[in-house]
Amino acid sequence: MLARAFGVPGYFLWNPLTFLIRSFLIEHFCSCPNCGSEDIVKDGFNSRKTMPDIQMLECNECGRDFCLRANTGFYWKHASMGELFIVSWIFFGQGSRRWTREWIRKLGKFCSLEWFERLEKRLLRYAADVSRFLDGFFQADEMYIHSFGEKLLIFGVKRSDGKIFETVLQGHSALEFASALKSAEEELGPIVDLDTDGHTSYPQATEWLGILHRPVNRSEEGFVTEEGVHSNGVENLWSHDRAWIEAARGYGSIETLERAVKTHQVFHNQIKESPFPVWSFLTMLFDN
Repeated sequence: MLARAFGVPGYFLWNPLTFLIRSFLIEHFCSCPNCGSEDIVKDGFNSRKTMPDIQMLECNECGRDFCLRANTGFYWKHASMGELFIVSWIFFGQGSRRWTREWIRKLGKFCSLEWFERLEKRLLRYAADVSRFLDGFFQADEMYIHSFGEKLLIFGVKRSDGKIFETVLQGHSALEFASALKSAEEELGPIVDLDTDGHTSYPQATEWLGILHRPVNRSEEGFVTEEGVHSNGVENLWSHDRAWIEAARGYGSIETLERAVKTHQVFHNQIKESPFPVWSFLTMLFDN
């Protein structure tokens, strides 16, 4: 669609990005996949019909020949690095795999599904936040969506510095809330104080985990109590992310939805909030 608007072949638009990514990879992440040596030299190109020729390399230590994309998230034969990067970036903005695939180019349904599965599994390694921000103040909220013939719950926790935890729940019992809060602690740090709405599962769940729970009864107290307790931060998150999550509910299975929601969390915490989002995204795709 974008290429058609300019009246040029699609690869004219993403080939320059492919060359930029290639330069980034050579400068920062180029090593032998066999022995790990960085003593490598260029060794010609492997030609492709619909994408830029792939740089081939040779290791001076072990003699291994390999392509530039080996052992990276882009080690894939169906599309160029620039094309895959654009598809992925638009996906995290719009939340629809089918829409991004058709908007960029006819990659093919199964090729597209394979790419997103590989991308999400790689990003899931970064779900835990290793920062030292430990003031213990958090907010939690839940949002219901209908998908797969069921009423599912998207559960979110927001740390006071803006980092978030998101997951999919298939029920709303105190046990499931407690399990989700425990996972949030593992990824974001210890929860000392938790501000929530009046959902009936929070009191029992927080008691089990030893968390100070401060609920807001909106029907009686409004959105902010006299003591200043509120969950407006995480609700503001839902107001911005609802459109993305609503698009995500069209996926083919609960497993796919769960994986997409978690990688959306990674994109928010580690990429979107980064001083250099594109650099952070590329680093995750290349880092082994």
